[in-house]
Amino acid sequence: MSIYVMSDIHGCYDEFMQMLDLISFSDYDELWIVGDVCDRGPKSMELLQKIISSKNMHLVMGNHDVWLLKYAQYMIDCKRDFRAQRADDDYLRWTLRNGGLITSDQFMDLDYHECYDIKLYLENCPYYKELTVHGKKFLFVHAGLSEEYMKPTTIVASVPHHILIWEKIGLDANPFNDTTMIVGHTPTFRYGDEYRGKIAIGKNKQIYHIDCGCVFGKSLGCLRLDDLKEFYVPSLQPDRT
Repeated sequence: MSIYVMSDIHGCYDEFMQMLDLISFSDYDELWIVGDVCDRGPKSMELLQKIISSKNMHLVMGNHDVWLLKYAQYMIDCKRDFRAQRADDDYLRWTLRNGGLITSDQFMDLDYHECYDIKLYLENCPYYKELTVHGKKFLFVHAGLSEEYMKPTTIVASVPHHILIWEKIGLDANPFNDTTMIVGHTPTFRYGDEYRGKIAIGKNKQIYHIDCGCVFGKSLGCLRLDDLKEFYVPSLQPDRT
């Protein structure tokens, strides 16, 4: 049994399935996805339904997953009577400026029970996960911590959800001495060209940035927590940088 972690797959279902083949993922293994399974990429619903149907795959919420959850009921209501619904500014921000339109269209094409299954699943996903693997402590957070919470005494359960899913974190920014942080949200090429399509590892290997920019045409990265081995699948998406 091995434990793996990925993040920011963003609807890149084909690359995800290639990664499962690469790591020989089995029913005895476990996978944690540190947010943002949907939006921007071509197959968000197919990817999300694959995760939901797999008992050994787990999702920590990211900002794009929260957008989908926020408007799931709105979209279900639209399926009943589109004329009775009005979109607010944040819905337009999600769909028109942040890649949510393809997710919204695919969600609306699902049967009602499939829509409610997704809504219920997302309602029960955590916003962080603490895990110990072979005596080593890990903390999964989609984005990071703000300056206010950047201290070793921080109790992660007390951090507001919007900070965990939105706050960008520095390359070396881990306040916890005994815990290794695993984060996504910020594509690693934004930390420097040397990290383009690669996992970025912070000072003393205390933080791993694993959003390798798959949806931006770079790669999908995966980290095996048992031995911190890195795996990569080249992106099938056009280069957007």
